[in-house]
Amino acid sequence: MLRTIITIKHEIHIIQYPFGLNEGGLYLSRNIPPDVLSAAGQPNSVAQVVATLSSNQSLSIKQLSRKSGLPQSQVASGLKQCRYRGWVISTQGESKGKGRPRHLWELGVSPLEIIRELEVEARAKHTILANAVKRLHKELNS
Repeated sequence: MLRTIITIKHEIHIIQYPFGLNEGGLYLSRNIPPDVLSAAGQPNSVAQVVATLSSNQSLSIKQLSRKSGLPQSQVASGLKQCRYRGWVISTQGESKGKGRPRHLWELGVSPLEIIRELEVEARAKHTILANAVKRLHKELNS
C-alpha cells in the first residue's frame, strides 16, 4: 500500500491510499474511504457520496442517504458537486407502479481517476503556494 504524509496547519495526517502497485501498475484494492477525500479538501457531503457510490452500484438519493448517514439534502448537494466535476452520472430506474421513475446515481469515472484528479489539483495548489512563498522571501530580502 502506498502512503503519504500531508501536513496541514501544523497537523500531520497519515493517509493510507486505497490502491497499491503490482506488475500491471496501480490497482484499486478497496473502496475510497471518505477521510481520503476529506483530507484532499473535499466537503463531507462529496466525500460521503463518492465513498458510498464506490462501494455500491446504482443508488437512489434515498438509498445514498441511508447508506452514507447524510440527510437527503446533503446527499443532493454532494451529488450536484460531483456531477459538476463529471464524477457521477444519473440514469432512470424502473418505475414501481405509477409515477415518475426515480433517478439512480453511480460513479461515472473510476475511483482511481478521482484520486488522480485530486492529486493533480493538490500539486497545482502546492506549486502556487511554493511560488508565492519564494516571491515573499525575495520581497523581504530585497
